[in-house]
Amino acid sequence: MTATPAGDAAHVPPPGSPERAAILDAARVPVARELGRPVRFVVKRLQVLDGWAFLHASMLGAGGQPVDYRGTRYQEAAARGHKSDRYAALLRQRQGAWQVLAYSVGPTDMAWADWNTRYAAPVALFPGLDGE
Repeated sequence: MTATPAGDAAHVPPPGSPERAAILDAARVPVARELGRPVRFVVKRLQVLDGWAFLHASMLGAGGQPVDYRGTRYQEAAARGHKSDRYAALLRQRQGAWQVLAYSVGPTDMAWADWNTRYAAPVALFPGLDGE
């Protein structure tokens, strides 16, 4: 695991802040591409630390309705109950822009369990990995 130096704490960008908007906009790109439609996020956890961000959110359709997997590669898994309304993403800020390094659409488990080691990201970003 990547250790976080003492005194370094992740922060939560406040709703309406440019930082939060930039992270959520970047995180939306891969899921909107995969589902073929825009999505909205209900943020469950958004942590930022040293140019890294972790997002765990519920997904809604653009009009606020539950996410719809029909017509996507996830349709069959969703019909069997193997997809949730959740979304997780790991982002890194490079040259002033947030880029998605890893994401999971509709996870039913801790899809991010190895992201801190795989991407050398601070463990403090991830729920369930830092003693929570």
